Amino acid sequence: MLLYCWLISPAQAADEDIKTLLKALSQQVTQLQSQVEHSNSRIEQLEQELQHYRAEQVAASKSENSITVQSTAASPTTMATVSAGPASASDKAKEKPAVTVGDVKGTFKIPGTDTSVGLGGFVKMDTLFNSVSAGRDRLGDQQLAMAQIPVGAAGERGQITFHGKESRLWFKSFTPTSDWGDINTYMELDFYGDPATYTYTPRLRHAYGSIGHFLAGQTWTTFLNVAALPDTLDVGGSAGAVSSLRQPLVRWSEPFNWLDVPMEWQLALEAPRSRLWIDSALEASVSKSANPNLDAAYFTTPNADRYPDLMARLNLNPDWGNVSLAAVGRQLRYTNDTTGYRQADWGGGVNLAGRINTFGLDNIRFMAHYGKGDSRYVSTNNTFADAALDQHGAIELVDAYGGMLSYQHWWDKQWRSNVTYGFSQADYPAYANTVLSRQVQSVHANLLWSPVSQAMLGVEYTYATRELIDGRDGVLQRVQFSAKYSF
Repeated sequence: MLLYCWLISPAQAADEDIKTLLKALSQQVTQLQSQVEHSNSRIEQLEQELQHYRAEQVAASKSENSITVQSTAASPTTMATVSAGPASASDKAKEKPAVTVGDVKGTFKIPGTDTSVGLGGFVKMDTLFNSVSAGRDRLGDQQLAMAQIPVGAAGERGQITFHGKESRLWFKSFTPTSDWGDINTYMELDFYGDPATYTYTPRLRHAYGSIGHFLAGQTWTTFLNVAALPDTLDVGGSAGAVSSLRQPLVRWSEPFNWLDVPMEWQLALEAPRSRLWIDSALEASVSKSANPNLDAAYFTTPNADRYPDLMARLNLNPDWGNVSLAAVGRQLRYTNDTTGYRQADWGGGVNLAGRINTFGLDNIRFMAHYGKGDSRYVSTNNTFADAALDQHGAIELVDAYGGMLSYQHWWDKQWRSNVTYGFSQADYPAYANTVLSRQVQSVHANLLWSPVSQAMLGVEYTYATRELIDGRDGVLQRVQFSAKYSF
């Protein structure tokens, strides 16, 4: 009996274990069934939300097509395109955005092209208090024009001028190419087209394009190093700087490195334009009707040019600044069918200029130039003549030379000051009229404030003198207030 009980007990224990295991498995299956039912419910909910979203998209697409059809009802071609239905909407969705950021800072791309375009400029208001007026509706009351400084008692005393003519608008484009280099264009306008004080006529300042190293159009003369121009409120500039001349030209620039210093060669052909002084005896022999180009102020600009002005410049761009050496060669030619004179001579000049960093943001800017027959590139516009014609019409080139030195000091990141001195002189032949300008000088001192990069407020004092061949001189003192807002 005891043996039987001992044999039966292990079997019963095994049955109990199996029952316990089956009960646990049953509970797990019940839990899994509950999770499956919950997942199915969630899937159905998501499917309903997806169907609702798709319905909203279809409704929005139909509304968009309806608006487009209404706005283009007069165009059968456009209506046909819109009526293409869902396929048309799908194609539109695959297109790139209508406006994208350009490859150059401040530009955007023209849709469907690789061309980046930009628009900008500034608005500038100038208020000038002049010790003496250059005369009614003359440029000399709006910017420094050395040739218009009155000499003697001439000129209204204590004159004031308000104008916004220096305000500018520019457009530019940039198109990369794989074979020819980048294609760039630039156009800029201001409102100095008419010297009348309150007449705002647009004037073309720059209009040029470049592909790779080749540039063609109107822009700064190659003889001028723009980086060396002083930071003045007066757009006329310094009496001793090379004239801020912009003219039509073609130019090739070739960058290279020498002794780890970035350098650049520039060669250019530029538009010629000569300004000649006429001897009074020759003037009396030629009537106005026979030579309408003859100016009663003893100057003429003959339209007899045969060759462009030839330019070459070498630029050095080390870490500490910029230095350039430029040269010009040009022919001056005068013809007069009435008298039968045909005269021509070759002249030229050199210009050393640069900008050198000193302490912090401070820098020194300088120019030194000398030439014979290149006065159109010296000082402000029309200060001196390129050559003189004696009573027989023979040409004698005028020597012209001068220089400019400017120091810019930054008080902090918002405030800066500039002090600039300039001097230029022309040596005329002995027979030249004694009322011609022989020497000019100017001093500029200013204080400029830029609370943000897009705005500048400033005040500037200018002292300028013009001396004639006969020794008489004229003095201009000016205080200028300017407000400039860029966009």
